[in-house]
Amino acid sequence: SGVEHNLAKVRVESSNLFARSMMKVLKGRPSGRSFYIWADAFGGFGLASKCELSCASVMSDPNNAKSTSSGRMIFTVGYAGHDRESLLALFKSQGITAVADIRTFKRSSYWTAFDSDSFGPFLRENGIAYVFMGDVMGGKPQVPELYPDGQLDYGLMADRADFKSGIARLVSGAEKYRICLMCAEKDPLDCHRTLLIAPALKQAGFDLCHLVDGRVESQAETDARMIAINGGNVPDLFAAAEPDPDAEAKLALARQIKRVAPKAEDAIKRR
Repeated sequence: SGVEHNLAKVRVESSNLFARSMMKVLKGRPSGRSFYIWADAFGGFGLASKCELSCASVMSDPNNAKSTSSGRMIFTVGYAGHDRESLLALFKSQGITAVADIRTFKRSSYWTAFDSDSFGPFLRENGIAYVFMGDVMGGKPQVPELYPDGQLDYGLMADRADFKSGIARLVSGAEKYRICLMCAEKDPLDCHRTLLIAPALKQAGFDLCHLVDGRVESQAETDARMIAINGGNVPDLFAAAEPDPDAEAKLALARQIKRVAPKAEDAIKRR
């Protein structure tokens, strides 16, 4: 029947997409380890591939704000290695219309060109809205209770009402603006924008695209790098009554957080 024919066609197209993606993933990936392979084995491959394709489409059409699988997208960037003009050019190239500064502190002792009091007006003069959100979403909160073992507990921070209000503001703002989250770290794997904020935005239905080294990296690609660095020793899937398809990704995230989450002695300013 026509329905059966269409279903068969979809299966063939899906298989072809899977094959092409696997070839891409295996090239240059350590031991072929990848979020895509893991996700596909348990039915999640489609979401990972859509995220990668959506960020690729952003590169080809930066004016298409609805080019992601969810239709909602937020960018991130670390200003390390940039000057004002190069970062502005990057924002312009991707059609960014608003920057949310998610650093804890408004001033930097090293990257002074990006101090909030001067960089915010600079962006506004160039047609880009700016808001400082480090008071509710900063990666080094000045709350000792969030460092129960001497290291920041992202789970505790994610449960705070002020953090949730920050996520709600981003969700609302994305209806009007093409937003880029800005922090200091160049690599999203070294920053709370990936380890803390990305999971919350994913739950809200957003795709994330990271501006790194002149290219746009999807969150799925970032996850793949994180697993390549931190993967291994996943609990036996067959030992559990209901295996967790995200076990490797969760383990990699936990290890990366342990690796880079700030320590209280370094993060909290002594007054």
